[in-house]
Amino acid sequence: MVRGIRGCWKPPLYTVARRTSSFRQVYGSSRMAMEGLVTMVYSSYLHIVYDLADPRTRDWFLTGSPWTLFAVLGTYLFVVKVAGPRFMKDRPAYNIDGIIAVYNIAQVIMCSYIFIRGFTFGWGTKLRFYCEPVDTSSKPLAFEMARFCWMVYLMKIFDLFDTVLYILRKKNNQVTFFHVIHHALALVVGYYLVRFTPGGNCVLDASVNCFVHVIMYSYYFISNIYNKNIWWKKHVTQIQMVLQTLRNPVIL
Repeated sequence: MVRGIRGCWKPPLYTVARRTSSFRQVYGSSRMAMEGLVTMVYSSYLHIVYDLADPRTRDWFLTGSPWTLFAVLGTYLFVVKVAGPRFMKDRPAYNIDGIIAVYNIAQVIMCSYIFIRGFTFGWGTKLRFYCEPVDTSSKPLAFEMARFCWMVYLMKIFDLFDTVLYILRKKNNQVTFFHVIHHALALVVGYYLVRFTPGGNCVLDASVNCFVHVIMYSYYFISNIYNKNIWWKKHVTQIQMVLQTLRNPVIL
C-alpha cells in the first residue's frame, strides 16, 4: 500500500499520472505498452539463453537452442503418457529381455566411463571438492570438463529409454508420476549444466551420480538374467540414499 505525504492512500499509477500531463504520456497507448512488454520479454529471453550461455558449448549437438530441449522433452512426455499406452492398449507385453540386457550393459559401460573420467580432473589437487568455480576459459582442463558435462547431458537423453522399455513390457506400475518427473527434471538439469555451468563442482556431482547408476544397472542386468531379485537389492537403495546425501553439499 502506498501512502501520500499526509498518510492518505493514493494509487501508485494515479500518483505517477498526476506528475505528468496525462497517464497516456507515461504509459502510451495499450498497443505501445503491449509492444514494449513483448520487446522486454524477448530481450530477456535472448539475454538469458544466449548472452549468459557458455560460448564454448552453446553450439554443440543438442545444446544450441532451448527449443531442442523442449522438443525432446515434449516427445518423451507424449510417448510415455499418450502414444505408448495407446499403442500397447490391445497388445500383449513384448518379450524384450535381450534388448533390456543390451541396454543395461550399455548403461554400465557408459556410466563407468563417465565416472572414471570425472575423477581424472584432479580433485583435491588441482580442484577443490567444495566451492570450485566454473572455468569458462579455453584451457585444456576447462574444455575437457565442459565436454564431460555434454556427455552427461547426452546420457540423460539416453536414460529416457527406461520408460519406453517399461511401456513395451506393460510395466505401467513402474511408470509413476515420480518416475516421469525424475527423468524430465534430470534432462532439464543436464541441459542447464552443459549450457550455462559446464564445470566446477557439477562435474564431481555428476561423477558420483554415474557411480550410482553403475551399481543400479549392474543389479538390473544380473536380476534380468536370473529373473529374480538378488540378495543385495536392498543395499542398492541404501547406497543411493548415502551418495545422494553426500551429493547435496557438493551441489551447494
